[in-house]
Amino acid sequence: MNATPPAPAAAAPLLEVVQLGKRFKVGSAFARGGRREVQAVDEVSFKVLPGETLGLVGESGCGKSTLARCIVRLHDCTSGALRFEGRDITHLGARAMRPIRPRLQMVFQDPYTSLNPRRRVGDLIAEPLRVHGRRSRAEVAERVRELAALVGLLPEQLSRFPHEFSGGQRQRIGIARALALEPRLIVADEPVSALDVSIQAQIVNLLAELQERLGLTYLFIAHDLSVVRQVSTRTAVMYLGSIVEIGATDTLYEQPAHPYTAALISAVPVPSVAASARRHKIVLAGDPPSPLDPPSGCRFHPRCAVATQVCRSVRPPLLGLADGRAVACHHPLV
Repeated sequence: MNATPPAPAAAAPLLEVVQLGKRFKVGSAFARGGRREVQAVDEVSFKVLPGETLGLVGESGCGKSTLARCIVRLHDCTSGALRFEGRDITHLGARAMRPIRPRLQMVFQDPYTSLNPRRRVGDLIAEPLRVHGRRSRAEVAERVRELAALVGLLPEQLSRFPHEFSGGQRQRIGIARALALEPRLIVADEPVSALDVSIQAQIVNLLAELQERLGLTYLFIAHDLSVVRQVSTRTAVMYLGSIVEIGATDTLYEQPAHPYTAALISAVPVPSVAASARRHKIVLAGDPPSPLDPPSGCRFHPRCAVATQVCRSVRPPLLGLADGRAVACHHPLV
């Protein structure tokens, strides 16, 4: 009788974010109160596995875009660590990051400002190939045509300027540019938030097709929970610079563990009038606190209906639950 083959080892994370923090100095030394610091990202930790899509959601201003820029090293991290493909890239300089950048790319939020209006589309897509000196001129031209076809652009459109395209077409150009160097991980920073709803669906479907065809991994950032549920394998919820819950998308949406997650999901519109009437919508008290002066203890406690004294004084760590997700809450809902 043959021996039972060993179980396959779990895939090593493609990206590891460990207690990552980012602070910005604001104000003037000559103003009242002097210069102060904003903790835009505060001790964030998570992993992204090869081939998955990790969705990152939260209110505007919670630090999602700052976190994205830290991950691709457009911002230097103030504290914590970043590991990509098992290598610590937290403090690598521009020269050391150069061979890593082709495998770690970003799609920006606004397709109207992320493209140079003075350059033709073919040149914009070809720029990464030329910067990294990977191919001859003929090979670059051929690769640009391949990328254009991959994202649904026509060859004759490559000689046009960005202002001649719609928002959805411009985002396709940005995606083609991100794919030029065959990345493993793409950080998509709200790639559909500036687009019409009908165009959003086209871009989301395109990203899904590219993932299946090219074996891509995504960190997909958005404030629209419906979009994130459609595209994500796992979802992380961010509040005031910190991750408050992370886990399998279906589990998190069907039975949220953190009160903030529950409030976000209760606000997602549903197509059925009857279902909408039956739903209990959670209305949060007050406004999000200022990151210049965050609350003590749990950052969410001033707006939380189940907060107690421990929430006001002790910051909850991000701890695992029995169903495999993690939540930062002294009184989880499950």
